[in-house]
Amino acid sequence: METTATAPVSVPPRHPKFVRWAVVLGIVIVLNVFFLVVRALVLPSPDYSAYCPVTNAPPAENAAACDAQGGIWTDYGTGQVDATAPKTPTGYCDLYSACQPAYEAARSTYEMYAFALMVALGIIALIAGLFPIGSSIVSSGLSFGGVLALVIGSGMYWGEAGNWLRLAISVVALAALLYIGYKRFRD
Repeated sequence: METTATAPVSVPPRHPKFVRWAVVLGIVIVLNVFFLVVRALVLPSPDYSAYCPVTNAPPAENAAACDAQGGIWTDYGTGQVDATAPKTPTGYCDLYSACQPAYEAARSTYEMYAFALMVALGIIALIAGLFPIGSSIVSSGLSFGGVLALVIGSGMYWGEAGNWLRLAISVVALAALLYIGYKRFRD
């Protein structure tokens, strides 16, 4: 009788759970750092000094000087003036109230586009995590990273979004996660 030697089957080493979770957590964090760098490169945030340049002019002491500097004068009102008291200003020149609305509009537009970009990147990562890539750790990291990108993107835009948009964001996110959970992790 002939005996054949069979080669032992190579079983990959099993890593401890904390090592697996550390790698998943690393993928989640670095993926979102990558997304934030991509967002900064693709979509630079508006520079406040481009809208409201800093001036070194001395502060205006009256409405005419404030208007000349491009500001808006706020009068404190007339009070009792004592001739012996030191001279106090009669108002305040706000040099930024004229340029602030333009900056706020640019910032709002930027936050909307940044939200859309982060949501798109999060959805791409989430979808990529659904496909078996060869490693459950990579798939889990991409999935969790995509969910975190959705949370970060929504959190950055949450203050700008109205109540109806907040509701829509919540409904879409919940529906997507329930669908993925149902289709991917059926018991």
